[in-house]
Amino acid sequence: MKFDISLATAFIKSIDLSGTPRGILGQDAATDGGEVFDEAKSQAQVVGSGVFSFAQGVTTEVREAISDSALLAQLVANKQVSLDDRPLNWFTSYSNVLQNVGWTLQEGGWIDYTAKGTAVEVNEKIVEVMTVALGPAPAALAIVTATIEALKAMDANSPWITIFSRESQKAKIARFQIGLVEKEEASDVFVSLLACLIEAHNNITQVLFFKFKDAGASFRANSGKVSINRQALTQMGPAIRDKIRSYQADYLSTVLDV
Repeated sequence: MKFDISLATAFIKSIDLSGTPRGILGQDAATDGGEVFDEAKSQAQVVGSGVFSFAQGVTTEVREAISDSALLAQLVANKQVSLDDRPLNWFTSYSNVLQNVGWTLQEGGWIDYTAKGTAVEVNEKIVEVMTVALGPAPAALAIVTATIEALKAMDANSPWITIFSRESQKAKIARFQIGLVEKEEASDVFVSLLACLIEAHNNITQVLFFKFKDAGASFRANSGKVSINRQALTQMGPAIRDKIRSYQADYLSTVLDV
């Protein structure tokens, strides 16, 4: 089906983000040093409860549009769905926003990975599942692994960890997304997206280091490929950025070279 720019524009205009928390980060993530998007580098950024990695060769314009679109989806889902009541519905809301702005999601369905594989900590399980999802693409997996390792190495009080922890976990539930944006073809942009949901008996702290198996928690994930029409992505970019501009300092981290 051909993407309808006018319908997408109307959808973005209809979004009401009033009441969304602002001024909640002690130090603006945007002023915490770091790099800007650079097509010549592999980079990463925290977008609310998502961590997006960008492979070398992905244009600056596309990186910004992906980040802004993901933040818009996050803010809408936060407003529509309570994390502690209906965590899977949160992901549905998140996906619906992305589809309305031109993303085509090919999800593989939710799989319970709790008893699959040998990984004990959440960060290990992410890499384990992404290894299968990415298939024979060692360069792509290396970027995701480097991003996770960079997160692990950060100070617990850094804006990166502050944003990610605040948005991804609440009491006994943690939900987050891992995305890899690879060099786009002539017309489409491709993203490998992994949605993760952890449900525990006790409160979750430091989600990346959380030993879900030892805690008797469940780990479910939904991996899929996303294709985005490049023209739609760039055309919708300014409207999306206008909608989320006021929230960037609180929900977007700086850009990190990986």
